[in-house]
Amino acid sequence: MKRNHLWLLLLSLGVLVFCPDMAIASAGLTEFSTPLQRVAETVTGPVGKWIGIVGMALVGLLLIFQRSEMTEGVKMLCGVVFAISFIAFASSIVNSLFSFTGVLL
Repeated sequence: MKRNHLWLLLLSLGVLVFCPDMAIASAGLTEFSTPLQRVAETVTGPVGKWIGIVGMALVGLLLIFQRSEMTEGVKMLCGVVFAISFIAFASSIVNSLFSFTGVLL
């Protein structure tokens, strides 16, 4: 039984190696690249920067003033929203701190 599986595996690998057109191999995800690029530009652009700032501020205020009245699930949800806002805002922070147009010697 194991011998049959080994032959089947070797046969399928041989077909894929010698006939790559059958593998439907491509250089990238061409049909998904434009929508994913648009989402990445939205999250890391100026709108994403402000959404990140507002999200961090609102979650921070909510945690400061209402922490004792929240359940553990709501606290965890606030932590997730804060983390997502920070990740979206972090690219703007890094770009503004480390992007410069001068000559580096």
